[in-house]
Amino acid sequence: MPDWYEVFDNEQALVQTRERVGQLTIGTSLLAGAVVSFAPLVVLHFDHGLVWAGLMAAVLAAALGWAALDYLHQRCVVWCVKLSMQHVIGYDFARRTLELDWTNVARVELDAEGLLLVGEPSEKPLPTVLKIPHSYPAFATLSHRIVEYAEAHHVPVHVDGQPLETLDVDSIFGVRD
Repeated sequence: MPDWYEVFDNEQALVQTRERVGQLTIGTSLLAGAVVSFAPLVVLHFDHGLVWAGLMAAVLAAALGWAALDYLHQRCVVWCVKLSMQHVIGYDFARRTLELDWTNVARVELDAEGLLLVGEPSEKPLPTVLKIPHSYPAFATLSHRIVEYAEAHHVPVHVDGQPLETLDVDSIFGVRD
């Protein structure tokens, strides 16, 4: 049976994510180069040089750990989303395909950053996650369509951490009795 897809894309998300990954790559490369270049000089020319070199290595390790986490975050941001009744397909900054069958979606979250689709934990070390920024031109249409598909597949939807069913719409919009 052929799939029918709705396609949403956001060139701005692609450009921003690629710029961020470039900044991470250049920053960590420069820091690593500086530590590798200057650590031997520090050891040879300063009192307690091994301690200072160790501190430099610790700073480098912390920076690389932070950069790795930020890189993983950027890999989840999708610039193109294809929706169908069977699955969601997203493309990250390197045009890698991130695919989730609706039967494998654990939850859908809506927050200040946009939409987050989280896959069920599987044999992979991390579940598949698709982050859809709110900067999509048709974000309202896209988010409504995702909620419709999620509800059709009995996938929980959360808004700012609260289940959709428990939200009091009147209090959100400031309606008083």
